[in-house]
Amino acid sequence: MVKTVKITTDNEISILELTRWDISTMEAAIGADCTEAVKTQRMVDLFQDSIVMIVDESGKIKNRPDNQVASFLYGADIHGCTIAGDVIFAVRRGPDDLPPENPELLKFFLKDHFPILREAKEGEES
Repeated sequence: MVKTVKITTDNEISILELTRWDISTMEAAIGADCTEAVKTQRMVDLFQDSIVMIVDESGKIKNRPDNQVASFLYGADIHGCTIAGDVIFAVRRGPDDLPPENPELLKFFLKDHFPILREAKEGEES
């Protein structure tokens, strides 16, 4: 089992346990059939690390709601392009995107910086 942090379009944040860290498991975790790892200068400045978001590349096409926190991290307020759908987080080490080393600390950090985020209701972590 591996753990990561998930932020939903409903502004819920949770620690997500995945059975494996591979593309198909990550896609299933956010309801995607094609994912993309995104990293922006805003994220580098905020996290002071190579944190990336795993996003649904087809979220807009599927008419998924915008993810407010992910869209801000992506810089939507600057360029107008939003992130649609749920996201999970990874850390880039060389060419690899790996599970966060301390997902609990990452979750705490995100909640501290984005007060709009609230704990996912029990049983709603997917």
